[in-house]
Amino acid sequence: MVADIGTGVPMGAIPSCFDLDRLILALSDAFDLVGVDKTGHSRRVGLVAARIAEELGWENGEVRSLLRAALLHDCGVSTTGEHHDLMGALRWADSVEHAARGAGYLAAVPELAPLAPLVAEHHTAWTNLCHRGVAGDVALAANLICLADRTDALLQGGATAGRELVAALRGHGGFFAPQALAALDRLARCEAFWFALDEPVLSEALARLMAAGEPVLLDTKAVVRLAAVVGGIIDRKSPYTECHSGGVAKVSVLLGKALGLGEATLRGLEIAGYLHDIGKLRIPDELLNRQGALDAAERLRMARHAFDTRVILTHAFGPGGVADWASFHHECLSGNGYPFHLREGDLCLEARIVAVADVFQALAQYRPYRAPLTTDEIAALMDGMVFAGKLDAQVVAACKERMGECWNMATGG
Repeated sequence: MVADIGTGVPMGAIPSCFDLDRLILALSDAFDLVGVDKTGHSRRVGLVAARIAEELGWENGEVRSLLRAALLHDCGVSTTGEHHDLMGALRWADSVEHAARGAGYLAAVPELAPLAPLVAEHHTAWTNLCHRGVAGDVALAANLICLADRTDALLQGGATAGRELVAALRGHGGFFAPQALAALDRLARCEAFWFALDEPVLSEALARLMAAGEPVLLDTKAVVRLAAVVGGIIDRKSPYTECHSGGVAKVSVLLGKALGLGEATLRGLEIAGYLHDIGKLRIPDELLNRQGALDAAERLRMARHAFDTRVILTHAFGPGGVADWASFHHECLSGNGYPFHLREGDLCLEARIVAVADVFQALAQYRPYRAPLTTDEIAALMDGMVFAGKLDAQVVAACKERMGECWNMATGG
């Protein structure tokens, strides 16, 4: 087997622990895909916030915590409509809503819960934070994220980098902490500060900041909890996919048990099920919710989601394993799937299981073009897909033998 240089774990194996910062960076990139046209927003926000904190004399541990929160500050945004709002204005009607939603997601994961208060307040004006009596360290950290966020929004909107941009931010009296604005103004005088926001220097700078302390390692159970929360974020992308990722994860584990897979592999399957559609965050809302037929260009754009899933999960977990099991869910044994056009010999049992679980859950769930199918209808359709070389016969047989359990897992019944 080929070893993953990033983890030292044999490619395709499920490690016993996972680096938190590696997962955060990958998830940050996934959440930034919601904007479709411009990516890297959260990475730039993270670096700007960290540089301001360093300028203010913060300790390394405080800077790393701030950086993690900044990288995940937009985890409450699932739709392109929300993303356009947040990049286009300093404040808007629902700005607090996505911040509160994101904080709720983080609070549900114990390892990320300390970041939740910062995300909750990252669109709150400094004067309001002070008036409400928010703890000083939380208030300033949240406001640094807000300042960095608006800095990047202005840059992406065409503003010229430098002190004139800082002057524009000063025009929003009381929105930003005076000491934070003063620190940004000092940094803004150095051209290198702005040049460092471009790749590949941006990622290199973030890597150095994250390596400044001891790594935080998560066990598999913690990653499953995190994956479940992210699956909910993915499913919020469309009103027609509520609970889809959770259903795929649960059906995958059920089928994996039936086929004799070990505990570590089952946990990997669960993670893959929750995250198999993470690449869909990039698909524009109007395309994902389209009720009519798609043209060739739109079909190609839809097909990209599995490719993006593989890129994101490879960054998070290394090559093979979870990344492959999740991203091959539209591949077929015949080689006529997408987007990699793999054939039977390229598809391991775990990938075949996720593919069957994905089909089952989708057929059991309401879609804009049809009602949920009955178990008999699902069984007949899956038999046809086996005959056509799309699904694995052994996995489909295991599903049919446990049709009632699969239905309950897929629908929450």
